[in-house]
Amino acid sequence: METTVNYLIQSGFALLVLYLFYRLVLRNQPSLYYNRAYLLLAPLAALVIPLLELPLPFEAALPAAKAIPSIQLQEIQVVGYTDAAPVTTQLLTIGQLLITLYSIVGLVLLIRLGTQLARIRQLASTATPLQGTNADATILQTEGHVPAFAFLNYVFLGSLAHLSDKEQQQVLRHELAHVRLRHTYDILYFEVLTAIFWFNPLVWLLKEELRDVHEYQADAEVLSDYQPQEYSSLLAKEALYVTGIPVGSYFQKPQVFRRLHMLQQYGRPSSRMRPLLALPVVLLLLFAFSVNNQASADVVTEQEEPTSLTEILVTAPARKAGIPIGEKSSTGIAKESAAVSTERNTSPDKPEPTNKLIQFDEPSTKSAKPEATTSERVKPYSYVEQMPSFIGGETEMLKFLGRNIRYPKTAQEAGVEGLVVVSFVVETDGSLHDITVLKKLHDEADAEAVRVVERMNGQWNAGKQNGVAVPVRYTLPIRFAIK
Repeated sequence: METTVNYLIQSGFALLVLYLFYRLVLRNQPSLYYNRAYLLLAPLAALVIPLLELPLPFEAALPAAKAIPSIQLQEIQVVGYTDAAPVTTQLLTIGQLLITLYSIVGLVLLIRLGTQLARIRQLASTATPLQGTNADATILQTEGHVPAFAFLNYVFLGSLAHLSDKEQQQVLRHELAHVRLRHTYDILYFEVLTAIFWFNPLVWLLKEELRDVHEYQADAEVLSDYQPQEYSSLLAKEALYVTGIPVGSYFQKPQVFRRLHMLQQYGRPSSRMRPLLALPVVLLLLFAFSVNNQASADVVTEQEEPTSLTEILVTAPARKAGIPIGEKSSTGIAKESAAVSTERNTSPDKPEPTNKLIQFDEPSTKSAKPEATTSERVKPYSYVEQMPSFIGGETEMLKFLGRNIRYPKTAQEAGVEGLVVVSFVVETDGSLHDITVLKKLHDEADAEAVRVVERMNGQWNAGKQNGVAVPVRYTLPIRFAIK
C-alpha cells in the first residue's frame, strides 16, 4: 500500500511538471500536431518515468549514512487470540475504504461513458442518412435540437436552418475534419484515463486541453477553404448553443473565444525550439527520480511476512541460512559493511578501526538512561568482531520477551496488525540507550515495544572490537498479529 501511494505521488508530480510545461511553453503555439501528441503521451510518460532509472556515474558515492542499521535481531511475533468473547472491530480498514471509494467512482465514470455511447448508437439508428454521403464519413440528419457533432466515422447534423448554405458547409467541413483526424479515439482514450485516475485533477485538465487542440485542428482545416473573417463570424453566432452528448466532438464549444484567438495565429510559423524543450524536461525528471530511487535503495526495508503463524504467544523463527525470507546472513552483512566503509571517512579525532567498520550517524533522540556516559559520545558501531549478546543467550532472550511482552488491548480490539521496528544501542557496560521506534504501527503497540526493550536494560554483554568493549546499534522487529 505504501509503495503504491509513493508511486502515485511520484507519477502525479511528473504529470504536474509536464502539464505546467505545456501551459507555459506550448499551449499558445500553432504547432497543433505536436501539441496533440504531447498531450496524449504526457500521462503515459508520467506513469513510466518513476519506474525508470538512469545509470548515474556517481551512484557509488551516494551516502548511506541515513540507512537503517543492517544488523537486526530476529523478528519477534506477538499473537493475539480472539477465542474469547467476540471483539467489536470495524468492518473495513481505512485502506479498504479508500479502495472501495476509488472503485465506486471509477465504475460510475465508466458507466457514464457506456451510457453516452449507448445514446449515440440509439441516435444513429433513428437518424436519416443524407444523400451524397462523404467517402470519409456517414452524414446523418438528426431530429430535434441536437447540435452538430462527430463520433468515429459518423457526422450528426441537427437543425441548421438558422445558418446559410455557406455556413452549413463550414460546419460540415469542421466535423469531417474531426472524423479524418480520428479525434474520437483520443477522446475515448482520455475518458478511460479519467475513469482510472479520476482522483488526479491534472488528468481532467489535460483532457480539456486536448479538446481545445482538437477544435483548433478542425478550425485550421476549414480555413484552408474559407476566409478567417467569415469563419470567425460563424463561431460568434454559434457561441451560445448548448452541447449535447459530451463524448462527441462538437462544432460549438465553450472554448470558442480561445478558438477565435487561435484563428488569428493561422498561417504563422511555429517555433521549432519550444517543442524541443520537452526533452530536457523529461531528462530532468528521469534524473530526479533516479537519484531518489538510488537513495531509497540504500535503506534496508522491513522483513517480509513470515510463511506461517506460530501457535505460541511469542515466537522467533531461527535466524539461520535459508530460513526466513528476505534476511541476510552475518557474512553478507559484514561484506556490505566493509564495502560501504570504503566510501566513508572516519572521524579525525577518533582512531580508525583496523578493519574500517562503518559507523552510522544517528539522530539525537531521548536516551533510556538518565545519565550520560563516555560511550554516548562515541558513534555506535553497526557490526563488530564480537557482537553483543543477551545474558544467557538467545534462548533466554526469547523467554524474557515471552514473559514480558503483551498485545495492547486497544490495539487488539481495533484489529491493528503489523510490524514495529525498535532501534537501540548496547553500551559498553551492557546497558541500553537511544531507544527509538524506526517503524511505527500504533501508539500503544509502539509504546509496548519500547517498554519491553527498556526492561532489557543491563541484561546484555557488550560487544567488542579488537578486544575493547564498544557501543553497538541493534534493531529489533516485533510483529503483532491476531489469530
